[in-house]
Parts: sequence; C-alpha cells; structure tokens
Amino acid sequence: MKKFVYIDYENLPGVQIEDIEDATILVFLGENQKKIPTEMILKTQPMGNRVQWITISGVGRNALDFHIAYYLARHNDDPACCHYIVSMDSGYDPLIKHVAAFGQKVKRIITLEDMKEKPTLSSELRSKYCKVLEILKKQDKTRRPKSRKTLSSSIDTLFSGQVSKEDIELIVENLFRERFIEEKNKRIAYLD
Repeated sequence: MKKFVYIDYENLPGVQIEDIEDATILVFLGENQKKIPTEMILKTQPMGNRVQWITISGVGRNALDFHIAYYLARHNDDPACCHYIVSMDSGYDPLIKHVAAFGQKVKRIITLEDMKEKPTLSSELRSKYCKVLEILKKQDKTRRPKSRKTLSSSIDTLFSGQVSKEDIELIVENLFRERFIEEKNKRIAYLD
C-alpha cells in the first residue's frame, strides 16, 4: 500500500526520519529554518527521491499547514493510499476529519513509530494507565506535569519505582495516542 508522509518540521524539528517501505516522505521546512542536522541528511540520502524537501516561501500564521493541505489534495488520486501528517499541531484534525468524509485515509501522528503496529497495553498495564489518567484528571490543571520528563518521573513516583521505564513510556505514549495530552515546544498541554 502506497503511503505519503508529510512532516511538519517546523513543529517537530527533532523528528527521526526512518526508511519506510512504499512511502514518499515530504519534509516541510519553514522559511526561517536554515539549519538541518547533518545526521538527518545522511539518513535520508539513501532514500533518494522518496524524500522531498519543501521549503515554504514566506512567513505567516499556518503558512506551512496550508502547504501540507495543498500536497495532501495533490496526492489524492489513489483511494487505497494512506496519508500521515507528522505533527503535534491539533489544528490539522478538522482537515483530517473533512477529507475522511470523501474517503481519503489521513491520520495525524507524532512520530513515524506511530505508523507501525501499536503495542497494546497488557491488562495489568492498562489498569496502571487508568490510574494515571484518573489522578491527572483529578489534579489541578496548573499543578500537572509540564514536560515528558516530569510526567514520567511522576508516574515512576506514583508506582514507587515498581514500573519499568519501558512501561512508563508506553503509558505516556498512550496518553498522547488517546489525545489526553499533546506536546508543543517541549511543553505538555492537557486536552481535557
């Protein structure tokens, strides 16, 4: 199945680009983004023309978002094709909902890892996840953890160090997947 991946590099400058089979990767750069890490360029070179770098000319609120919307429409010729917008910007969600009504398969993801099969939470981990969610919902919004590191540390403390770092990461990722939290400029925002 053909895939198009649209990376909002302005929103997620640290995204790790992976070689994904059957995918065309479009990396959208803001006009003021002048430096791309050498490591990223070296990773993408073997992918050849399957990676396209698109520099936005001009600055303005949502300028990059409109460019992604344009390319999303431009690549809407195969109904079996899947499109992934890599961004933490929830502003894409209304667009995604709209194009879904026309049968286009589009999903907003935060990492390219989200394209792969999601690890499911075991029943034991699911109950711990529910406990974390319950505590966060009860907590005063101004006192909630504001970064991934603080959130992970809070979860570790909650379970007295009895949960592995990998399981804590799964819990945090599930909070993102279920749209309870999102991250902007390395700060967590709560969506409840």
